[in-house]
Amino acid sequence: MVHAPSRRQRIPGRALAVATHAGPTVAVTVVATLLAVAAQLSAGRVALVGLAVLAGQVSIGWSNDWLDADRDRAVARADKPVVQGAVDPAALRTAALAAAAAAVVLSLLLGPVPGLLLLVLVASGWAYNAGLKRTAASGLPYVT
Repeated sequence: MVHAPSRRQRIPGRALAVATHAGPTVAVTVVATLLAVAAQLSAGRVALVGLAVLAGQVSIGWSNDWLDADRDRAVARADKPVVQGAVDPAALRTAALAAAAAAVVLSLLLGPVPGLLLLVLVASGWAYNAGLKRTAASGLPYVT
């Protein structure tokens, strides 16, 4: 039987890490960082690209688990921290919104054009999670 965490229960870091969808998050972040290196950006700018992409990807992963919490419970997705009772959807919402805010700031520090382009990618991930995935347009975020 799965129990929801109490309000006072500490949120384990491992559950939050799993909820980021760590594999894709790390892969996208590494590829973006390597592309920044290949573009011969300064070390500081490479780090900024990596952090901006990481913040955006983490926000997308957390928003996915937050927005899909009821559906994941209904289909007993035992691999999901919300279903396991390891993290509360409200905590994921807070974390996702904080990471999205960090992604906005970090992205815009790259400059208006690269920052806005990166934020279009983050917004497309959020749009997919928010319901686009249940429509005929579900492939658009991947094309973006």
